[in-house]
Amino acid sequence: MTRPTSVRKVGVRKWAGTFMVVAVVSGAMIVSPLLEHPVQAQQSWAPQQQTWGPPQPGAPAYAPPPVDTARAVMEATQDAQADENGVLWFFAGCLLGIIGVVIAAVAEPTPPPARLMGKSPEYLAIYTQTYKSEGKSAQLRSSLWGVGTAVIVVVAIYVILIVTVLKSQPTSTTY
Repeated sequence: MTRPTSVRKVGVRKWAGTFMVVAVVSGAMIVSPLLEHPVQAQQSWAPQQQTWGPPQPGAPAYAPPPVDTARAVMEATQDAQADENGVLWFFAGCLLGIIGVVIAAVAEPTPPPARLMGKSPEYLAIYTQTYKSEGKSAQLRSSLWGVGTAVIVVVAIYVILIVTVLKSQPTSTTY
């Protein structure tokens, strides 16, 4: 019996190549989550230590965990600077002038509630206060840059107008 021409004979090389591709892709799928989360790769199979339950001997049972104020201030500062819409406040100062600066000084930014979920009250107080003050100063700084730019542009236009008017007048000195 003869084989039809439509059926191809698969060689050992092609089979080995396909097997290698499947092995590499499967290995990558297994290893990639460990590369994304290297902490999981460092964990052992030993049972994890529980952080809940009764306090350790000698530790006060009534004290809440300490609040890292430096971390709260740093995170609030970074978030406020990232969330500040500098272009908006620049153009508010540029187009509205001193009114834009007053609005930037009065408008108080508030942090998004999603960032505050699950945090202690002390952390919330420090984070919110720092976020508001840093956001306000960033708004004010951007609006002042806008006013300064507007003043420079207006002064430059007036200087150009005055120079063109003075140059266009005839300088005849006939007495």
